[in-house]
Amino acid sequence: MQNSYLYTLLFISASSMLSSYVHASIDSTVYKSDSHYHYRIPAIVADTSKKTTQLYAFSEKRHRGTNLKCGDSGEIDIVMRSSKDNGGSWSPETTIVGEIPISKEIDQFQAYTNPTVLYTKNSLHLVFNTHLNFQCASGKQVSSSQRMKVGDRKFWHSYSSDSGKTWSTPKQILIPTNLRDRVDMVGPGNGIMTKDGRLIFPASGKNLISNDYGKTWSISKIQHGGSEATIVELCNGKLLRNDRPGFTHTKFLSGKKEPNNRVYSIGNNKGNNWSDWKAMAGIDMPTNPWVEASLIKLDCTPENQTILAFSTPNHIKSREKMSIFISKDSGANWQKQSQLTNGKSDYSSLVKLPNNTLGILYEEGVRAKSIKYSSIVLN
Repeated sequence: MQNSYLYTLLFISASSMLSSYVHASIDSTVYKSDSHYHYRIPAIVADTSKKTTQLYAFSEKRHRGTNLKCGDSGEIDIVMRSSKDNGGSWSPETTIVGEIPISKEIDQFQAYTNPTVLYTKNSLHLVFNTHLNFQCASGKQVSSSQRMKVGDRKFWHSYSSDSGKTWSTPKQILIPTNLRDRVDMVGPGNGIMTKDGRLIFPASGKNLISNDYGKTWSISKIQHGGSEATIVELCNGKLLRNDRPGFTHTKFLSGKKEPNNRVYSIGNNKGNNWSDWKAMAGIDMPTNPWVEASLIKLDCTPENQTILAFSTPNHIKSREKMSIFISKDSGANWQKQSQLTNGKSDYSSLVKLPNNTLGILYEEGVRAKSIKYSSIVLN
């Protein structure tokens, strides 16, 4: 696409002209929370290799619902739904890991969290965390002193080669002791495959790397200071990580306050070496509380700049106004292209689709009452 750097978002819904915010061409509810289950932490990928694109939408399914405050410390499953009609309708929900023990190695865990996904080589890849749910066994609010300690969270990888019908027995990704931290979460959202076939899943203080499609893993270190991470490969071959700031016992910069906005780092040598963190500029995001966001690569310009899409709540004080931004210069500058909600919105996951289309799976409503999918036509 020679003129890809001229991307602008065109919304084809006629109703968008009648609203104070912009509607997408497709807008559907994928997961809806109730008093029994609370759906959070969306992640989406697509199989675009066939004539009909298939979408795969993942989520945490938190037991005891929205009426109790277990949050991310209670009993949690990871579930999936798929769509063969561009997100207009979705298959029944299936549990990937959760209530039914899936292996002797992890049947003692009752919280399966942070789905981080990738589709490549006709396979779905899922990297996730586990931890014991004793932190919220009573369903009551959990104090910070009861939350995760270093080593509590484990990392796992599973894959499916039959469109999510069956999954491999999860294999633990071992993290060296010196690279463990209190948070130790992968993603959530998306991993990437680089041009040379390397799988990379971002995690707090590190990146999980596989050169053989998940058979074996290595860990590359990145400075503490970020978490809830996203990653892309730029058109010049370098990597760009964009993280939610803070989240660890290690300060972002020695002697300085941690930034209110997200932070980024540039990776060289196939992601084995990383620059110091810098604060992201040009987009208003919630300063308190901080929030997860999604970053994906769309295309390259003739000047070898990278066109990026970025989604986040776009409000300085709270999680609301889910918006999408476009950068045509590898993330140096951003332009707001769409706003999907006026009200509360939280986490999101972007996916690039055929026919100049962008998909987004995102949390909407107070306390993420639902996870919605929208598709947006790019002109």
